[in-house]
Amino acid sequence: MLLIRPLFLLLCCIMFTPLAAQDRLKIDSLQAQLSEKNHDSVKYRLMIEIAAEISSSDTVQSFNYLEQGGEIARSLNNPEGLGLYHKVLGNVRVDCGDYEQAILQYDRALAYFSEAEDLVNYHETVKEKGNAYLFLSDYDQAINLYNTSLDYYKRNNMVIGISRCLNNLGIIYKNRGNYVEALAIYEESVRYLDTIRDAYDISQAYINMGNVFVFLGAYEQALDNFNKALVISEKENFMENIYLSLSNAGVVQNKIHNFEEAENLYRRSLITSQANNDPVQVSNCLINIGTNFADMGEPEKGLEYVERGLAIKIELEDERRISNCYIHLAQIHSMMEQPDTAIMLFNKAIPVKKRLGDQEGLVRCYLGIGAALLEKDQHTEAGKMVDMALDIAAEIKTLEHVAEGMEMNRKIALARGDYRAAYQFAMNYYLYKDSLVDEATYRAGMEMEYRYRSKVLQQENENLRIQSDLNQVRMRRRTGVLRSILAVATLLAIGLVLVGYFLSKLRNSSIKLEEQNLVIIKQNLKLDHLNKTKDRIMSIIAHDLRGTIGNQLTAVEVLHRIESDGDSEVDRRKLLGNLKHSASYSLELLENLLHWSRLEDQESYFHPEETNLNMLIVNCLELFDETARNKELTIQYEAMEVTQCTVDRIMVETIFRNLISNAIKFTNRGGDIKLSTSKEGDNILFRVTDDGIGMTPEQIQKIINNGGYTRRGTANEKGAGMGLTLVREFTNIHKGKLNIKSEPDKGSTFEVIIPCKK
Repeated sequence: MLLIRPLFLLLCCIMFTPLAAQDRLKIDSLQAQLSEKNHDSVKYRLMIEIAAEISSSDTVQSFNYLEQGGEIARSLNNPEGLGLYHKVLGNVRVDCGDYEQAILQYDRALAYFSEAEDLVNYHETVKEKGNAYLFLSDYDQAINLYNTSLDYYKRNNMVIGISRCLNNLGIIYKNRGNYVEALAIYEESVRYLDTIRDAYDISQAYINMGNVFVFLGAYEQALDNFNKALVISEKENFMENIYLSLSNAGVVQNKIHNFEEAENLYRRSLITSQANNDPVQVSNCLINIGTNFADMGEPEKGLEYVERGLAIKIELEDERRISNCYIHLAQIHSMMEQPDTAIMLFNKAIPVKKRLGDQEGLVRCYLGIGAALLEKDQHTEAGKMVDMALDIAAEIKTLEHVAEGMEMNRKIALARGDYRAAYQFAMNYYLYKDSLVDEATYRAGMEMEYRYRSKVLQQENENLRIQSDLNQVRMRRRTGVLRSILAVATLLAIGLVLVGYFLSKLRNSSIKLEEQNLVIIKQNLKLDHLNKTKDRIMSIIAHDLRGTIGNQLTAVEVLHRIESDGDSEVDRRKLLGNLKHSASYSLELLENLLHWSRLEDQESYFHPEETNLNMLIVNCLELFDETARNKELTIQYEAMEVTQCTVDRIMVETIFRNLISNAIKFTNRGGDIKLSTSKEGDNILFRVTDDGIGMTPEQIQKIINNGGYTRRGTANEKGAGMGLTLVREFTNIHKGKLNIKSEPDKGSTFEVIIPCKK
């Protein structure tokens, strides 16, 4: 546990610690501009920007600039300026560890940005709010907020915002033990950054991936990623990432007990951070060097370095990291068999962790106290501490700590002589520990196991060959002695008959086994197809439905907080309109998902019945009456006289509804849409014609081939790419035909021909 803590501390520094070396030239330039005679609309922006730049180095002065800038923005009644004021104030609150107040400020900023229709700052604030929830270990809230911003950044191709949301999500998945998801997210971040070649964020992504590999025990891959980050950072002179890469590489060398190389890397990181005037990283390096000495069997020397790091933390008045130092010191005292001192230090850290809402830190403290009490043979008290740690670990879903708690409970049960309970705790420990292994590690383990089995089988075959050679020699000798004995010949004949019988049985068994394998292969193919369908549905839910529901939750939360604060300056009508639009899209998406999920079982869900098609179309038009009116569209419907047909009413209604919805979606404001039904022999022809944006031949071909084509409408309406898939499949189920005619900027005509029987 002592080895993991420096790594966690470095992870936090990567994502959330402000740059230690402030850009002095930029600050001087901003202050020089502020000293000039500027209009108030320029002044408040300069003050808020200066406050943001100096927030990590001079909190008091940052607050002063903020208050002055906020007062000017209030006098101007400028919603964008007030939003910036509350956003930066929230960032300063985060730096001070006051996360609840930070969230309150972010909510006020969101309300003002929404009123100003400033979407960039709105979603940047949503991301910052996610950071506050991450510090509070409220991972579900953080994930929801990150995904809301991520959806906006992806829709607008804002690569830096995409990368930073992905990196923060990767930290959450890593903390929860979902290492496969964490690695996939970091790799996705690098792919996005490669498109703009942003070297700084690419190097940070490599550092994050390296840290995940450290948790997996894949140290070679971890060092490879740290070296990639180091090469990029040294080439571009990114001082912060240089010493972070060195420190993390030192953590890996420490874990493989290469303590001298670890100390060398830590000291190189220390020199770089001192040159960059970064007291936070200087103290981190001192703590890493101290823990390294403790692991080398020199705990007294380790205490000296950790205490030096603690002195810097106290000078910086950083409560979170001061409490972390107490934990490091307590762990070293535990190694020195000084449980009372260790317990005292853990108890000093606990009130700070509670006040800051650092749930992960509380788990470490309770587990550490439990280990110290176990050393003092106070088994009951030790068990209580471990149970408290397990409750919090289960709540924040950190499997690493759950596994560690189960192992400690096993030791406590053994010390009590309760071997049955010890066995159960051991089983739980291995269960949770196994769940921390990702798919790549599992495959590597399986490959090693297969290689081992292959070598064993080769050795067994060689032994059998040697044994067979020896048996043949013995047989020849016995044959020479017993050749004249008729009984031997008889026995050999019987043996041949038996061999033939067993060979026949073996052949029959082999045939049956092949038949069973064929059945299994067919079942696997069907399961694979169903899994692909399920994965498509889940990807749509994850990308479209989760984004819209996230937007709804954010809007509702903002409205709730506005009502609580009594703030009447925010445009509630606009928020409610956005909420209604998002809910309508979610409902349509869910209906299409339901129909699409049933396509695999056509016979079970195909129920023809006599249906009035005109009435069906009129009902569909009523659903879109308000949408068409909002876009000022004219819809004409020419109905035929004979409208009774034997069809599946739900499927045909889905066909009509999706074609009408597409026509409305891709027709420009004020356009015309024509609908008609006609009789052609034994068939009914339903036609939808619009004068909208039309399609290219390539786009039409995509629809004909797989139906999965999607794009945004003329009013930026979203689509999931399922509507035309349902139209095509449901038409095929009715033995019908789908025709599409379209030209770019000239409109489209969709014709559905369905056999009709009275």
